[in-house]
Amino acid sequence: MTSTTPDAEVGTALAQESARAGVTMLELRYGLEDKPGPVPAVLFGLQHVLVMFTAMIASPLVIGQLLNLSPELRATMVTGVMLGCGIGTVISALGLGFVGARLPLLLGAYAVYIGPVVAMAKATSLGAATTAMIIGGLVLFALSPVIGKLRNLFPPVVVGALLVITGVTLIRIAVNIAAGTNTPYAGHPLTIWLVVGSILLILAINRLTTGFLRALSVFIALVCLYLIAIPLGLADFTAVANAPWFRLPSIIPYGGLQRPDTGALVTVIVYHLVAAIYTMSITLALCKMLAIEGSERRIRGAVAADGLGSALAALFGGVPLISYDQNVGAISLTGVGSRFVVAVAGAILIAMALLPKIGAIIAIVPPFVLGGTLIFMFAMIAAVGVGILADSMRTQRDLLLLAASLGLSTAVNFAPPAIFEAVPQALRILASDGIVVGTVMAVVLNLVLPGRD
Repeated sequence: MTSTTPDAEVGTALAQESARAGVTMLELRYGLEDKPGPVPAVLFGLQHVLVMFTAMIASPLVIGQLLNLSPELRATMVTGVMLGCGIGTVISALGLGFVGARLPLLLGAYAVYIGPVVAMAKATSLGAATTAMIIGGLVLFALSPVIGKLRNLFPPVVVGALLVITGVTLIRIAVNIAAGTNTPYAGHPLTIWLVVGSILLILAINRLTTGFLRALSVFIALVCLYLIAIPLGLADFTAVANAPWFRLPSIIPYGGLQRPDTGALVTVIVYHLVAAIYTMSITLALCKMLAIEGSERRIRGAVAADGLGSALAALFGGVPLISYDQNVGAISLTGVGSRFVVAVAGAILIAMALLPKIGAIIAIVPPFVLGGTLIFMFAMIAAVGVGILADSMRTQRDLLLLAASLGLSTAVNFAPPAIFEAVPQALRILASDGIVVGTVMAVVLNLVLPGRD
């Protein structure tokens, strides 16, 4: 008589879900369970890292600046984020017991945590903020089975609406990145040409090539424009020269664990729960794209990986994490949907955390080199959402849900900052985030509008 481990049982169940997959809405070169060779896997993994790297390190860098941390502590915070992202991504993609959706989801730092972390650190200490972040991640991990049961709150029309909201919101952010806003590159005359060039290059590679080259379209475009930017003097290698070759991670680097303020701890947990709703929507959207069942186990696994990854990142001096949407856009554009490729991307992030000089080479990529690519990928996220809505919108109720959630989300994105001054400080960051507001609106309307399936 043979016995199986819980990890094997969960893995087998999710593999059976994958085997029952229907017709995907994407042209996939590599499906969920496909395993590319070592060289393609590394290149595809690096492609994912390039897509998410700027957003991943932005949060710790901003927090370090707002808290006036030393360069050494800022580097520690970035290293902690990369380690948490890498370890959490590997676990999420490959699975560990019930942890991990076993989907091509990458973890990254989420900007909404910047405000609470800075406020906690200023009110008490960064050590207390770290303790709150670790506890918050563990609470999310513990609640993941309960959150997984909320899967029915996200029918296809809600998932489609959230993808459109996400894509439209992120395009605005990508435009700021492409323009070099708040960087020395802002207003540079070559910016617009490199942005347009990146979009045209991706289009050309996608339409004029097939197979392996098409799957690497984002990577090829970024490398080509990077190589153009270097001789034009648009890439400063000083940071690469100053970065050490090897750095051991620090554990609880800000003076040890300290008692956090109760109100601050509750705020962090609330933010984690809001982020979990977003992870749920991204997970279901990715399942829809890959034509696999968006089951309770997938949701539970994704949220558990977010919680565990957030706790690990904080343990190493980083900030909370979330399953990233940028990489969902990369999958829709390149057709590489293998979870094993994403696991390789996680391994690359771990290596970059331990080898800072390699990370510095990617960190100095001029923002406008990445911006045009991000605009295109975020538009692809919205386009996938439109495709889902085309198949699922059947009634006036569905149209009202989309209009209200998209309209309110867009209004929040374009509203002047002064309009949110009347909102309590603890909720202000959430209330000013178009994706969060649109997600909550779509879920609530799906519950309260008559005619729900």
